[in-house]
Amino acid sequence: MAYLFSGLSRTARPCLLASVLALLQPIAWIPAQAHAVITEDSLSREPVIPGKPTQVRLQFNSGVEVKLSRVTLVSKGDTEETMPIRSGSRPGQVLVSLPALAAGDYALRCQVFAADGHLTQEVRRFRVGVAAGAK
Repeated sequence: MAYLFSGLSRTARPCLLASVLALLQPIAWIPAQAHAVITEDSLSREPVIPGKPTQVRLQFNSGVEVKLSRVTLVSKGDTEETMPIRSGSRPGQVLVSLPALAAGDYALRCQVFAADGHLTQEVRRFRVGVAAGAK
């Protein structure tokens, strides 16, 4: 490898190295965009009402293979139950059907496959019942 650079002046070597690194930078960025990450959810705008079944919308930054993905409801005592999911009307949107829930703290544990096959796991916590800070 040193033989390749032996014909270059000392000032040309750093320039060549900087050029090669600049060309490789976009390649290093590509994998970060391949994972399906939640960019928006309906839980933040539409509270879950106790005793009423709810549909939660999760919007991902890329397409999701719904048949290969899973969303689990985690409730008090770390009880887990897999929820039914389906594709939404927008690309990357997943709809989660929640049963009627009692007031309390919950989480959705999402394990999704991006359309390109990358696995992503993410947790969304939410509260059913009285909003935080309300009296």
